Order: sequence, then C-alpha cells, then structure tokens
Amino acid sequence: MSKRLDQLIGQLIIAGFRSDRVSDTTNICKYIKNYNLSGVILYDEDLEKIGPGTRNIKSPEQLKELTDNLQSVSETPLFISIDQEGGHVNRLKTSYGFHEFPSWKHIGSLDNTLITREFSKSISSALSKTGINLNFAPVLDLDYGDKTYIGKLERALHGNPKKVIEHSKIFIETLREDNIISCGKHFPGQGSAFGDTHQGLIDISTSWSVADLLPYAELIESNHLDMVMVSHVFNDKFDAELPASLSHETIANSLRNDLSFKGAVICDDPSMKAISDNYELEDMFNLMINAGVDLLCLGNNLEYDPDYIPKAVNAIKRSIEKNTISIEKLHQAIKRINTLKEKYKLYE
Repeated sequence: MSKRLDQLIGQLIIAGFRSDRVSDTTNICKYIKNYNLSGVILYDEDLEKIGPGTRNIKSPEQLKELTDNLQSVSETPLFISIDQEGGHVNRLKTSYGFHEFPSWKHIGSLDNTLITREFSKSISSALSKTGINLNFAPVLDLDYGDKTYIGKLERALHGNPKKVIEHSKIFIETLREDNIISCGKHFPGQGSAFGDTHQGLIDISTSWSVADLLPYAELIESNHLDMVMVSHVFNDKFDAELPASLSHETIANSLRNDLSFKGAVICDDPSMKAISDNYELEDMFNLMINAGVDLLCLGNNLEYDPDYIPKAVNAIKRSIEKNTISIEKLHQAIKRINTLKEKYKLYE
C-alpha cells in the first residue's frame, strides 16, 4: 500500500532537477520510477550556480535527447514543462541555438494578430522539436505599468483585458496545433503587485481590480484554458487569511465554482518565499490540495534540495494518514491530469 500511495501522490508532482543529461542512476529518473511523477519542469539557469546553461538546457539537440530519455524512463507519459514566455522569462535563449523570442509586452505593443501568430508559432515549433509539451504561458496579468513587478519585466501584454484575451487566444490556439498545453497565469491576477512573491508575501488587496479576472472568465468560457496557475499573492477580496495558492475560497469557490473552470489547477512554485517562509511543508501541501490544486510545481531551483521530492511525498503521506487529505482528493486531481494528457495525445 505504501508504494501505491507514493505513486498516487507522485502523480500530483511536477519536479525540477539538476542535470542536462540523465541515466537510470540520476536522482530524477529514480523519482520518476519510484513515485510515478506527473512530469518535470526545465530551466536553463541554476539560480544557485548562476549563469546560462547551468541547469537543463544547453542546445536544441541536447534538450531533445534529455526529454526523450526522461520519457523513456516513465511508465506513463510525462508533462515536460517550461516557462517560455519570451523576453525576460525565456529559457530557450539564442546563446543555446534557439531563435530570439521578444517579450509578451512587445507583442502587445505591436497589437498585430499576424505577428502574434508568428510569435506563437515560433515558440510552439521550438517546444515541439525539443519534446516539451507544457508551457507555463501565456501571462494573463494586466499591465499596470513599469513600476509593478510584472510590468517592469515586460511580462504583461497590455493593460486592456480585451487585448490580453485576443492575443492569448491566438497563442493558445497555435500551441494546441502542435499538441502543446498552455497554462494561463497568475490567477487571480498578479499584474498590480509591486513586489515579487519569490522574495516574500505580497498583498494586492487594494491594487487588484475585477478587470484582472476578465481574461480568465472569457478564456474559460471560450474553452481556451486547459490549465491555470494560481499565484501566491494575498488578496482579501478572495480570502482574508490565506494567499491564493492555499485558499479554498480562491480556487474551489472563485475559479472552479464562480468561473466554472473544469481543467487542471497548478500552483506557482511553493519554494518561493511568500510560501516557504510562512508555512511548514506538510501544512502547505495540506492547504493547497484541499483548496483544489491538482499539480504541485516543485521547481527546486531557488534553494536546491536533492531530497525535496521524497520530503514532499512524505509530507503529503502524513496528511493522508492523519485524514486531513482524503484519497478521494488525489483521485479527483489525477482524473483531471489524465484527462488533460489524453486530450493533448500524450499517450499516443
């Protein structure tokens, strides 16, 4: 039962790892086998080692070999995920042999649907050729100006939600043509945040606007969104006590019930200090899973811990043994995850 439970829990985990090549003896391969992980997340830079090419990505050829080897280790198809927004958040750099990808804000400033289509196709093609099937993009946050964290990094497309909706639809549709999953982020809207959740808890209660929800509402209604990433921001308009990623009010009530989202919910990386400085591992996962998070994005890149995955699995297992997380919750999440993998033909 213990191994079976480990492998149920593992299906909720997307794991980061160190290495640009893998073998049966590599930690990530052991974890994929032992825990039946749902997927992996790739970075080009290791934030502790610092510098390009210090993590998982060195060239298109090396990346394709890496993703093929990872898939060959797993009994079930893996999500091979990445943050490929363009601009500042760009894992596929020209220095590794990829095309240049401008920022999402630059695409918004051009406001040309044909250029947006070309931009989206260039990203989709690069991902498809290298075996990546899940992209944590587009950013659906509104642009509140260059004094905000998202705005100054040019990660937000536009301040007008109609423009965000229009261009995000093109982006998502284009990636779908190559069976690549898109993920809208950062629910319930992080554009007005002046601080960075990597560094600490950020309260957007007074700066957030209902307009921040409009891209989610429209893209859910039009069946464009298959996955949503929930932010770690605090917003008392949703929950007076908990940040969004831990909040039942935000995820189960607002996203699922009010907006009728039926797809998979993933949390932003919980090693960000907004969460890790304020919650113990077991409490954090307990709150997230009960709030309605299906996938835990454990990037393990802010402060690397080679035992992070076993620690996460064991923390969740303790909550299950205490009956604070139900097995039924795991099965509900796994059903949504598998539905998504089937929709995008990962099993073929």
